[in-house]
Amino acid sequence: MIVSALGAVALQFRAGIASRAALLAAGFSQFRIRSALRSGRWQAALPGVVVLHNGPVSANQLRRCALLYAGPASFLSHNTAAYVQGLRVRPTDLVHLTIPHTQHPRSHGFVVVHQSQRPCRLERNGDLRWSEPTRTVLDVAGTLLTRDDVRALVSDAVQRRLVSVAQLEAAVGDVPRRGSRWLRESLEDVGVGTRSMGESRFRRAVRRAGLPEPEWNVPIETAYGKVVLDALWREASVAVEIDGARWHLDAAAWEADQRRQNAIQANGVLVLRFSVHRLIHDVDGVLDEIRAVLARAIAS
Repeated sequence: MIVSALGAVALQFRAGIASRAALLAAGFSQFRIRSALRSGRWQAALPGVVVLHNGPVSANQLRRCALLYAGPASFLSHNTAAYVQGLRVRPTDLVHLTIPHTQHPRSHGFVVVHQSQRPCRLERNGDLRWSEPTRTVLDVAGTLLTRDDVRALVSDAVQRRLVSVAQLEAAVGDVPRRGSRWLRESLEDVGVGTRSMGESRFRRAVRRAGLPEPEWNVPIETAYGKVVLDALWREASVAVEIDGARWHLDAAAWEADQRRQNAIQANGVLVLRFSVHRLIHDVDGVLDEIRAVLARAIAS
């Protein structure tokens, strides 16, 4: 049983990890540390960082190990901070953290080190610290490989109320325009009311095709209750609903969706439905259908 030390050392020990410097300060000799590691009672997580037990190491212990390795000026960032904050990001066994540009710990093992000159406000939970949500979104967006992934990230962060469009717009001003075009486009889409990658993709298609821009995410009262239409051309009484990959997974959901659509159409609004798959693979066909329906509706 390890005897607790004071302050940061005690906090490390309670978390089941410690730096070699903390162990030495607590009275452990180099010989005792090496013996515990050789016997397998402890584990060497990173250079200068020890896990004080054998067996599985938790995700939070790995994050604490990474912060100990990189030093007190480091903080969790990018996908790691996004995961902690509840954003939908691809899971990874890597721990991303950021350090000031003047410091030089290198990426090692499961730790990915980023350098930055930009100041960052931090959020904390005990000895864990990570970038605030606005900075997290900007950092993650800079690593994504497709426009749709950036749109999905921004929509997710805004819908979860982790950030506002205004906060992101203010922060993106400090990011070079080169490499941030997708982020700026996504902010424009979310700013006018689109809520998902599919809706943002559809908005871009509508604008490229020269169609009049609809209202986005419009609430209307129906016999079914209040429903929100993804896109509405109010003058033509034509709406578009974008169905994601999980649409109609079961009979109950399908029937509820039928009742919802019937209630909308009972209000005199014609509903056109398109899957995200069609928006990706047959966008011209989607636009032709909408163009024809709008032309007939306006003519009548």
